Amino acid sequence: MNVTVRLDQNMPSDVTGGEYGLVSLDIYVDPDLPEETQRLLVIHSIIENYNRSMPHDKVDELCGLIDDALMQLGELDGS
Repeated sequence: MNVTVRLDQNMPSDVTGGEYGLVSLDIYVDPDLPEETQRLLVIHSIIENYNRSMPHDKVDELCGLIDDALMQLGELDGS
């Protein structure tokens, strides 16, 4: 994790309480993998980085549920 602290002279402290943070996630995916695998890996990375305390088996379970739901949605719209 890269952390950078900056001072903001225009800080709206009455709104932010005196600080705010911007979160960034760069995801790198092997372009040679099948598109379905790439999609699942992106979902996995987002979940794993959003909730770092989630056990890995639960991350995999949630990825599977999301992937299945997106596939069902694709079947509904004829994709």
